[in-house]
Amino acid sequence: MVEKKSFLVAVAVVLLFLSSCTRTSSVEPPKVDKSGEEWAKQTNVDTNTSDRNVTQTGGDSAEIKNKVIPRVAFPASEYNRLARKGNGTVRGVIYLDNGYGSKLYGKNTRLYLNPVTSYSKQWYLQSYKKGYKLSKADTRLYNYLKFTTSDGAGKFAFFGIPSGKYYVIGSVNHDGQKIRIADEIYVGSHRTTEAVLSREVR
Repeated sequence: MVEKKSFLVAVAVVLLFLSSCTRTSSVEPPKVDKSGEEWAKQTNVDTNTSDRNVTQTGGDSAEIKNKVIPRVAFPASEYNRLARKGNGTVRGVIYLDNGYGSKLYGKNTRLYLNPVTSYSKQWYLQSYKKGYKLSKADTRLYNYLKFTTSDGAGKFAFFGIPSGKYYVIGSVNHDGQKIRIADEIYVGSHRTTEAVLSREVR
């Protein structure tokens, strides 16, 4: 009887071991949901250097290619004063214009709102306007971004936005290039703000 019990225990241990091996080998790595904070981190939304040669409006191209500008220190106290919830709405459309009346709409593209602060102003003036590459953004920034996705006609909307100034940012694919578009808007309490993100390309 003792031998029989020992044999059954040994069989149970072997089966348990094989079962655990099977479960381990069949586990798939978790799929990343590219929305919100995780999407922002993976796409480095605040740096957006892939199209800096397209969005550049000034500066020397060789200097832009090689120079990385350090970001200012993240102003935590300034961000802590920002409201996290609100009742404002932003509606808009994103497109490229060839200058002759033809428009290429940003279909099913991700857009985000970035509150205007001393930190985001550096991005807007030096990265977006001048095309310089900035050092990596502080991850705390992603807690203050608002995200949405445009529809098939390039129309988009943000809801529940606190009043204040924001950069609304998106991109449109054109001839294999991702062309970024950004603009500064003001969102009022209990109001709908219209935003037209457009850029002329030839």
